Amino acid sequence: MEQKSNLKFLLEVSGKEKFKLYISAIFSVISSLLGIIPYILMYNIIIELFNDSVDYNKIKSMAIVVGIIVVLRMAIFLLSGVFSHIAAFTILYELRMKAINHISKLNMGFFTGHTIGEMKKTINEDIEKLESFIAHQIPDLAAAVVTPIVVLGYLLYLKWQLALVLFIPIVIGVLIQTAMFKNLGKRMVKYHSLIEKLNSTIIQYINGINVMKAFNLTAKSFKNYKDITEEYTDFWVDVTMKMSPAYAVFLVLIDSGLLFMIPVGGVMFLNGSINVSTYIIFLILSSIFLNSFKQLLEFGETFSMLLEGAGKVKNILNNEVQKDGNKILEKNIKGGIEFENISFKYDKNELIKNLSLSIKPKNVVALVGPSGSGKTTIGQLVGRFWDVDDGRITIDGMDIKDMKMEELMNTVSFVFQDVFMLQDTILENIKMGTNKTMEEVMDASKKAQIHDFIMSLPEGYNTSLGETGIKLSGGEKQRISIARAILKNSPIIILDEVTSYSDVENESKIQEALRNLLKDKTAIIIAHRLYTIKNADKIVVLNEGKIVEQGTHKYLMKKRGLYRHLWDMYDYEILEEGAV
Repeated sequence: MEQKSNLKFLLEVSGKEKFKLYISAIFSVISSLLGIIPYILMYNIIIELFNDSVDYNKIKSMAIVVGIIVVLRMAIFLLSGVFSHIAAFTILYELRMKAINHISKLNMGFFTGHTIGEMKKTINEDIEKLESFIAHQIPDLAAAVVTPIVVLGYLLYLKWQLALVLFIPIVIGVLIQTAMFKNLGKRMVKYHSLIEKLNSTIIQYINGINVMKAFNLTAKSFKNYKDITEEYTDFWVDVTMKMSPAYAVFLVLIDSGLLFMIPVGGVMFLNGSINVSTYIIFLILSSIFLNSFKQLLEFGETFSMLLEGAGKVKNILNNEVQKDGNKILEKNIKGGIEFENISFKYDKNELIKNLSLSIKPKNVVALVGPSGSGKTTIGQLVGRFWDVDDGRITIDGMDIKDMKMEELMNTVSFVFQDVFMLQDTILENIKMGTNKTMEEVMDASKKAQIHDFIMSLPEGYNTSLGETGIKLSGGEKQRISIARAILKNSPIIILDEVTSYSDVENESKIQEALRNLLKDKTAIIIAHRLYTIKNADKIVVLNEGKIVEQGTHKYLMKKRGLYRHLWDMYDYEILEEGAV
């Protein structure tokens, strides 16, 4: 049922390209059938040559027809490929865009449950393999089905008794294939699982290459990589050992099908049941028949692998997207946020427990607490990275679940601890797809304290980042991220420990950039360095998903609770001018 469902999915995604695939399949069948005609004409030429009076003009005419048919067959074959490849690459493009657009509408819980390697394999490799199926195997399959039927019908017409001999290798071949592919479905599931693990481990190794080098660890020393590589190798060794004997017999049986035809046909020729021309045409066409039939049987293994891969894509698209609201806020957004008795679980682990919090418009509220207390989760819930299980979150009195997602994203900006950079220019990394002018970008960069650094680069804002460009420090990335948020100019800002990776010089610039960013904004700051938020309007202290204290820095220091304990754990040099 699963494979039928995957096949149905494959047919559905072909959409409007089905017509091109039908044309491709028809042309492929015609091309294949035209490939048989020269052999039939050769048969007639042989008959003519055995006549007492040979008609050389007739032979010449048939030879010319053979030449024309060969050229025509090649032209039709190329047309079949053109239609199938246009359809294939269009389907691949649309399917990838559909998958990526769908993923962008899923909540963050989906990504925590799926590895990067799994996602990369599905969107890149599994979809790419569909190109081979659509562009090559659909037309080939059509030809592989029709050609044996036509050949067998013609041979039955010539001498049905001799044609029945072809069923001997066919029946044996089918029985061997059935035994070979008995557990193929389970093997394909394991194969895809191993590929996903292998991709994830390779990505993990590459991301941690600096640590690996620091400890002089090679890929072989990296246990996860070593284990999954050995498991992948063992998988194929096991499959090969189990399938190779039967597959070898299958190949010999099909490729040596003449071993059945030659003796039986030879006896019939000696008995006078058939003439030499019929004997020869049977030897030629039986080889074509068996080769076409072999392609049809071998198609099963590849098709099963493709169906399993298509199922991975289908599973992504089957994930329910976050429900989008239909409301928008008033033009003059104040930016007040209310958390009303919210609770949130992740994998049955209750991270936020019946929490209520009020944030006034244009106030800066800091969330602090031990690791795992729920600080980052609360910030992400405002952007609907996840949805709360109970309670509700409102902005200016409107439930964020009722808001259009686009409206919510325009209302809230995030500056993350780990800054993502596109492999593009600095300009595009700041604009992030918006239609802002160069003057607006430069103004935002000046406020983010990154303009001077950018202008010191040889190509300025057109400098490329990533593998083919320059590398940025953590502080430089953070200031570019802040420039993005300033340019976006949302009324609500969520900051997730943006100074954690910066040095002293960068931190002072980041603090200045943050003061420009937070001016007249409602802000939630997730902080570990407590001195950076001591001037916040309100500090909320969290522990195990609950609010245990809240107030100003001075109030919480006098209270001598968890906040004072966290403060006393570090020997802070109080920076009167440095805090937000």
